[in-house]
Parts: sequence; structure tokens; C-alpha cells
Amino acid sequence: MSVMPFNHPEGQAHPRPPTHLKRVKRYDFGEFIAPLPEKLIQNYIGDRRFFSESKSLAGKLRDFIYDKDQRSGYVDFAQNYLITKKMDINIDYDLILVGAGIHAATYLYTLRKTNPDIKILIVEKTSMICSTFCKLGDSLVLNSPTFSKVSLNSNIIQGHFIQTSDFDELAERPFPTAKHLYELAAMVMFHCDADIVFNFEVEDIIKEGELYSLTSGETNVRGKKILIANGMGEPKKDSFEKDKLSEKIILGDDFIEYCLEDKNFINYVKGKRVAVVGNGDTANCVMEYLLPLVYPNYYYGFYRNSSFLPKFVFWLGQDAKTIQDYYFSNKTRYCHSGGVIEFFWDEETPFELSTEIWKKTKELIKCIPDKLVSLSHIGDSLELTTNQDAIKADLVIDCTGRSNKLASMVKSKDYEFVKGDISFFGGHWDDALDRFVVKERKLHSRNLACKIKNEEIYLLGTACPMHELICDDEAKNGSAKYQEDRTSLTNSKWSLEHTLPRTVAFAEKL
Repeated sequence: MSVMPFNHPEGQAHPRPPTHLKRVKRYDFGEFIAPLPEKLIQNYIGDRRFFSESKSLAGKLRDFIYDKDQRSGYVDFAQNYLITKKMDINIDYDLILVGAGIHAATYLYTLRKTNPDIKILIVEKTSMICSTFCKLGDSLVLNSPTFSKVSLNSNIIQGHFIQTSDFDELAERPFPTAKHLYELAAMVMFHCDADIVFNFEVEDIIKEGELYSLTSGETNVRGKKILIANGMGEPKKDSFEKDKLSEKIILGDDFIEYCLEDKNFINYVKGKRVAVVGNGDTANCVMEYLLPLVYPNYYYGFYRNSSFLPKFVFWLGQDAKTIQDYYFSNKTRYCHSGGVIEFFWDEETPFELSTEIWKKTKELIKCIPDKLVSLSHIGDSLELTTNQDAIKADLVIDCTGRSNKLASMVKSKDYEFVKGDISFFGGHWDDALDRFVVKERKLHSRNLACKIKNEEIYLLGTACPMHELICDDEAKNGSAKYQEDRTSLTNSKWSLEHTLPRTVAFAEKL
């Protein structure tokens, strides 16, 4: 079967499954919906003329959420139900999940299908589901070459009857954004009728006989097993010495959230000297906002009405010496350099990466590979020093990484790995055949999750020690040049196509 390439705006063709396979042959896993949500869904979607009488409720719901406006309202409805749901948390749960993100949703749905009566509680430190992806909105695009070549472009949460490829705006675009993952997680949690306690940040885990007690302030919950699925953690608040009250220093996540909530906020950088500190995913997303990109900003609908540039951008901690080096050594999912190049393009001459255009990017961006040593206020400016440079900036955006305090505390004890076979559904890219094949793929005897020795405490997904969970050979699949050497979050070991199928396999195993 031949594959129609997806013409990526960068000019690189990415393989994708044939269009006629995107919404079929993926729903033979059952269509589990808990009894109460089933009634609420039926009332919510009503009797629409476009529904086929022969379709199940799950099939009708798929038709309904194709349209993004209808889906947005449905997601709000689902999340509001979970937030306002009445429940008695003073019982002994079979399992407590820490974190209400994409891995928790995947685990919950997989387990609920075969164990609908199991008592599960989710504790979430924020006031919403999948808060990290929700805050990132359309700024994080899952468009790495790895993503194009695995089952995720057909199945993100394996076995669920809704996938992001059911969304109309993704019918011809294989790359969902963080916002799409948030929407999917909220819907999955709702379909499972999840019990979630929001604003519950775990302060301690204490074993009391056969139960574990989790505390947050005055609230206490108990469970037989603890699964920590709280992702990568929060931005490091103490990543470098700084005046925490300064309005001239913004955490990368906050900068992205401000841009999403206020479309005019980006005007704040106009004409300023901006220093971005860090070289991970957050720094890349920040750069997408700072620079007047055609992709993914225009492509995904959050472009500016008029293009403008900061006065200058310093990028500290970026190993590449120039943007040109960065462009050719990093994952092509990041298109900042391509956007800058297109900014200088006159739209008449043939579009190419000419030497003259690369020279112009040096007039805008300077990559400084060294780490930041100190930061201080000098008059109205900030002075940043490394071992080699001293620069002045009007604004610093701190993207120097994340820390998961709870997972780190738990992993300080001896741990081991739960092993098992992993199945990838929905088809995958076969390197040997050089085409997309629609069949199941298996990996045998792989690490699925992390277990604290002699305890019923487990870690899932990116809460695990990722350097040990996934082997180098597997992580290199689809990664670009130099990726295998990186230790930042851009390393493909952190990609969802490696972690989510493990969560499914682990849920099926226990």
C-alpha cells in the first residue's frame, strides 16, 4: 500500500496513514462508558439529524465531537461534571492515582473496561484536568518525525473509542497540539466517571497497616495501592538566583499561559532585548511565540495580525552555536528557525535557505551555549553573566527545567521495574518496508513502570526514571541527528509514543 506524504510546512514530507484509515478499523476494543455519564451524554448530544440510528452512543459521540466548537462545549461540560461531582472520599480505595493528566486518563480507562467496579481515586494538585497541556494550548505541537512513524497518529489512548484523529481539524493534519491532548484526557476521565479531588498536592505518603495514607493540608485519603502519574513536575522556581518580585523575569510556562490568555500580551516583547534561558521543550515553545512564525502559529490558528520582532533574542544554554546549527541538529518538530527565515523571505523569489538569510538571523538571535552563572538588576536592565559572556536584557524568560518533588522523594528508595509486552495499535511506520502498515506491533519484555521495592507504590510515564525505563535503541526510533546524546526533555525517550503504550500494558497486567 503506498502512502501519501503529508507536506509539512518546513518542506519535509512526513509519512502518515492513508486518510481512509483514520476513522475506521480502530474501534474493536469495546466502547466503555460508565452508566451515569452515558445518560448525561445522551441528554447532552440529544437527537441530532446527522446521527445514524444504527450507531451506538459512542459512535454518535464521535460524530458529535468531530466539530471543534461542539467538542469545546462538550469538554467544558465533562470537566465541570468532574469538578462538581459529589463523592465520599472517607473510604478505603483500591487504588489512588496521583495526577489527572494524560497517563492517568489512559491507565484509568484501560483498567475500568475490565474492572468497572474497582474503587479508584485521583488526586490532582491543580484545579483542572491535564493542567500542563491545557496551559500549553496550541504552542506544543506533537509533530516530531518519531510521532509520524508510530501508532500514535491513530491511537493516543489505545483502546478508547475517541482519538484525536476523530477531530475535524486533524483529519488531514496528523499532528495534534497540547490542547487536543487536554480535550482527550477530559473526555476520557468523564467517560470513566472518575472520582477526582482537585487542589490536592500530596505532602506525604504514610503506610498504615495494609493501607497508604496521603495528606494534603487537612485532607486525608487512603488506598491499597499508590500510582504516581503526575508527569514531569513544575518549573524550577529556584533554577537560578533572581529577584522573585521582578516583573522582568517570567517563568517559561507562565509566559506561554499569558500569551494564550491574552492575545495582546505578546506585544510586551516588541522592541525589547529578550533572554531565553534553557534548551528544553519549554524554551522551544517560548521561541515559537517570540518569533513571527508562519508555522506552527499560522497553521494552528494563533498567528499575529502583524509581524514584528523583539529587538534581539539571546538564547542561553542552547548548545548550538548559531540558529543554523540548531536548525540542522535538532528535531524538525521545532520550526523557529524556519519561521525566522520565512520572515525575511520576500514571497517572490524561490524559497530556499540561502546564506544571506542565515546572516540576517544572526542580526536577531545569538545562541550562547554556556549556562547562566548570575543575574542582577542594573538600572532598568538585567545583566546576565556566563563564564564567557555578560549581556544586558529587558526581559528574561526562565525555561531551565522542571522538578517532580514527589517522584524524586519516592525514587530515593530502592526501586525496580515491572516488565511486560507492549502492543501498539492503529498501525505503524515500517522502516524495512518504508511504508505505513495497518497491523499490531509488539515489543517484548520491556520496562512498563517503576515499583518501589517491598511497597505497593508505582510510578508511571514521565514520573519514572526515564533514562532507565526506556532503552536507547528504542528511543532512537525516528529521532533526528544528535538526539540520542541529549539529556533534556527533547530526548525521544520522553515521547508519548514510548510512554503511553507502557501505561496501557501496565494497567492490563495488574
